[in-house]
Parts: sequence; structure tokens; C-alpha cells
Amino acid sequence: MMGDARRRWWGAAALCCGAALTTLPRILAGQTVIVDGPTAALLPSITPSLVVRALGFANARPLRVRVQIATSADFGAASIAVDSTFTTSDTTIAVQITRALPSDGTVFWRAGVQGASGLSADSPVTGPRTVPTWLTLITPNSPTGDIFDLRRPLFVWKSARVTPAAGPWTYAVEITNAGRPEQATTGLRDTTFRAATNLQANTSYRWSVRATLPNGDFVRVASLASFLIVDPPLPTTTILYQNFPNPFPSATAFSTCFWFDVGEPGGAVSLDVLDLRGNVVRTIVPALDGVTQFAAGRYGRGAPGAGSNCDNRFVWDGTASDGRTVAPGVYVARFQSGTGAPTFRRMLFKGR
Repeated sequence: MMGDARRRWWGAAALCCGAALTTLPRILAGQTVIVDGPTAALLPSITPSLVVRALGFANARPLRVRVQIATSADFGAASIAVDSTFTTSDTTIAVQITRALPSDGTVFWRAGVQGASGLSADSPVTGPRTVPTWLTLITPNSPTGDIFDLRRPLFVWKSARVTPAAGPWTYAVEITNAGRPEQATTGLRDTTFRAATNLQANTSYRWSVRATLPNGDFVRVASLASFLIVDPPLPTTTILYQNFPNPFPSATAFSTCFWFDVGEPGGAVSLDVLDLRGNVVRTIVPALDGVTQFAAGRYGRGAPGAGSNCDNRFVWDGTASDGRTVAPGVYVARFQSGTGAPTFRRMLFKGR
């Protein structure tokens, strides 16, 4: 049965690679094929190096060598990532993979050697091995958002190692505001980038990196959440911003966050969640600390370096004052400062 499997493999090689085999190969006795490759569970590179050793083939040269790497141990046609066949007179053959293996994939490899007389032998299957992640964003990339108090933050990422035969990586960085491109650059070789011009304060941004290899293989990764640039100067206007995320909950946030600015203090501040009948569902301000008087400043933002762009004192998790979860639907945030007119913001609670 093993001989039949080998004949099918080499027969397929003849069909796919143009081999002119007129007879089915016989299986050699005493000859061995060994593939040496990385032994760690995680490959050191997405383009690893292998060495095929054809033992006992010294009198059977030239040799026809076939190397396969697949994402499944049965080497089904749909799982083949590398399938290379070549002829050599060497019995120790260095094989450099130049096509990037699937990011985060699990791979297996094997090799077959056929002598000049048509006799052949196959290596055992090696694996599984895990392919490194092609591209990872490092900062800013907190799943709950990031805060910066400078207008040109540093963006940092890392990419998987590739051999010189397959690399190097080149990078394109894009910074967006509400889905609209704000800044972009291409042709980078370094894995850091500082914004070329000042970003706007009190505005949420996202960023992404596209990494490309010379052969055209590429990957694009976007930040897990937004980041915020805070403006150190005090605000001159009292305002409630639109809560976020909205609607909520989202894939990265259990609650919705409220930001508000207080200009010149003008009396007590209150923030309530109302249903569409105008009934108070939950009071956000005053919070548990009872504070209603706020000095001029910006509130609701997370502290720089805290790994979140939201202050947990000013959030709503979709529960009423008695702790029960409210029905899904549209609710209204009412913000009042001093004797001025209230501000309203609509929001959608998706339910639990």
C-alpha cells in the first residue's frame, strides 16, 4: 500500500511538473530520504530553510527531488503551500523556501527522491509546525483604546522574519479619522513611524499597516481600537460629546463612554440616561462620589498610558438604577451644566 501511495505521488509529479516518466518507479530497498528542518514548534521564519538528505543514492544520480509543504498531514491538493521538483547530482540538497507560508498556519513537509533508473524513496512527514504571524501592531493597539498627550505619536509594529531571498518587507501606514484617510505614507523599511504633521486634539483615530514582500505577498492589519490625542489646554466651551461606541455593546467594549468638557464653571453638572418617554433610567453624574461641581477641564477620557480612552466613572453598561438590564432600544443622554439649556445625545443599546 505504501508503494502504491508513492507511485501516485510521483505519478502526480510527472503530470503537474512535466516529468517524462515512461514507467512507474520501483521502490528502493535500503535507501533513505531525510528532511532536516526547524525543530521548534514555532518556525523561526515564514520562509524556512530545509535540507534533503538522499542516503544510499550515490550510484543512482542524477536525482529527481520533490519537496512539498502543506497545511494538512494528508497533503490534500487544496492544502499544498509549496510543491517544488528539481534535478540535482547532490545527495545533500539545501532547499530555501522563498514563498511565504500561511500566516499563523500549521504546516507539514516531506520529500521524495527518484534515482536515474526510476527507483525512488520518500521521507517521513515532519510536523506540525506553526508559521509565525506575518504582521503585528504593537502600539497604539490596546483593545480598549489609547490616549496620547502629544500630537505626533510614534507608531510601532513588528513583522515575521524572512530570508534575504524572499525579503525585505516594505510597509505602508495609514491613519484614518472616522474612516477617512488623515495621513498616509508608503515605502517604509523600518517598523516605526511618527506622524508627519500634528493630529487633531480630542479626535479619535485608527491606523493600519500594509506589509508587502517583493513577490507580491502582502498582509494588512488595522488597530484593534481607536486612539485619542488629548489637548492639554483647558476647554473654553462646556459640551457633551457623542457617546462611543454607539451602538453598544461592541466587539471590544461592554459599556458606552461619555466625554464632556467644562469651560468656565457655571454651576452643578448632571448627566442622565433617559428612555424615549423622558423617564430617568440611570444617573451618570453625579456618580458614586457625589461630585456635581467640576473645574474647567476635560472629563471622561482615560489617563495617558492607562490603556483605555475611557474613564470608568462616566460609562453606562445598559443597566437601570436598580441594576436590572434595560430593554434593547434607543435611549437619550441628557447633559445639564448650570442654568444653560440641556444637551441631548441619542444612543442605541443592543441588549445583552
